[in-house]
Amino acid sequence: MTNDLVLPNVKKGQELELTVESLAFGGQGVAKINDFVIFIDHAVPGQQLTVRIVKKRKSYAVARILDVIQQSDDYVEPICSHFLDCGGCVTQHYQYAEQIKTKTEQVKDIITRLGGFSGFEFSPTLPSVNTFYYRNKMEFSFARQRWITQKEIESGEPLDKEGYFLGMHARGFYEKVIDLKECHLAEPVIAQILSKVRSIAASSIYPAYSTQDHTGFWRFLVIRKSANTDDLMVNIVASKYDKEIAELLKTELLKQFPQITSLLFSTTKSKASVAFSEAEYVLHGKPVIYEKLGNYIFEISGNSFFQTNTKQAEKLYDVVLDYAEFKGNETVYDLYCGAGTISLYMSNYVNKVVGFEAIESAVQNAEKNAALNQVKNCEFVLGDLKNQIEETDEITSRYGKPDVLIIDPPRAGMHPKTVQAIKRLAPQRIVHVSCNPTTLARDIKELAEDGYKLLKLQPVDMFPHTAHVEVVALLVKE
Repeated sequence: MTNDLVLPNVKKGQELELTVESLAFGGQGVAKINDFVIFIDHAVPGQQLTVRIVKKRKSYAVARILDVIQQSDDYVEPICSHFLDCGGCVTQHYQYAEQIKTKTEQVKDIITRLGGFSGFEFSPTLPSVNTFYYRNKMEFSFARQRWITQKEIESGEPLDKEGYFLGMHARGFYEKVIDLKECHLAEPVIAQILSKVRSIAASSIYPAYSTQDHTGFWRFLVIRKSANTDDLMVNIVASKYDKEIAELLKTELLKQFPQITSLLFSTTKSKASVAFSEAEYVLHGKPVIYEKLGNYIFEISGNSFFQTNTKQAEKLYDVVLDYAEFKGNETVYDLYCGAGTISLYMSNYVNKVVGFEAIESAVQNAEKNAALNQVKNCEFVLGDLKNQIEETDEITSRYGKPDVLIIDPPRAGMHPKTVQAIKRLAPQRIVHVSCNPTTLARDIKELAEDGYKLLKLQPVDMFPHTAHVEVVALLVKE
């Protein structure tokens, strides 16, 4: 039977009995009626379900679970009370070994199907050292409205929809947050600090920020907990500085959490829903915390990017080293170098590393980290990569032509200008680290058109119980 015959029989509001066959990239369960795909939130392979169609499109539909007819052997009872609403741990209810198999299959499918690659060496996903309490950073948002769960709606009880709420954004609703009470991705002290900050905010005269009219005081709470030191940073981000509020936060938080080593009050005027501050006030301790990776120690500021799974980052960087196959005399360019973690991790194996980064505070962190570790062969360049690296002749005359290029771009992948500049630099080897297999496939496909061959691919699970996966790819100039 063709799709044309099936499509009219699938309608919004319709109830169906389906068996979940697989997980889509993103974490939704996938069931099919012939070749017509139905995505089901919170479903795992092997479940037989009664579902209701909530969205119908020409080539697919989205359904909600009404009842579990037969449970999957790979189902695990989720440990978090926010599981059905948060959208972070979308696979917390799926056996971890099966999560690893699924991520392996998904990455290979994306690279072969979207990238058009074949014949490369592909290794199964490296599992995480820790599957819970692995995140060293959590970013929470304030809101005046909270997400109301389906269970609460069905209860018919009066609900506090307006007020001071602090937690994770509900998927697709930036004006609403899940008023978080627990999170098993980070150490329990982080949820405890969140609860205290929420109560301090609620007792203040200032309202929470609204993404609808962009007014309000309380914006974000960012907490960083070092995995290999005792450092703990709490950064409250608001729309303006208030000395009285700052003193209250300092008194109340340090009284309950004396282990805080860095307490910051930061401000931002940006309308973006990103906790990146423009001004920073140190209320207690130092403006930075320290973390160890391998033999190196790193200084991390409030705005710094640092791999959120410290223990697994060492595995990731060891793959980078393995793929790079350094002989000791190479000049290496590290694009999107952040606080210099990969640059320093590689520094003992090469002649010179030049890191490129667009965020000034990250470059300052990288330079301090090099000095902190007494590394002399790393240099860091500040500039918007798509413009800075485009000056290829000037760059190579100043720093030398790169033998190996390390790339670790944001989720959106590389800017087209950066890809073109890499082609002009023409390094012999490229090690591409990516947190998004889809943009990785796009970027390396572009490089392959200029004579680069994909030799190896290694997924690394940095984010257990989520749909995300890190991937390391090795490309060599033919």
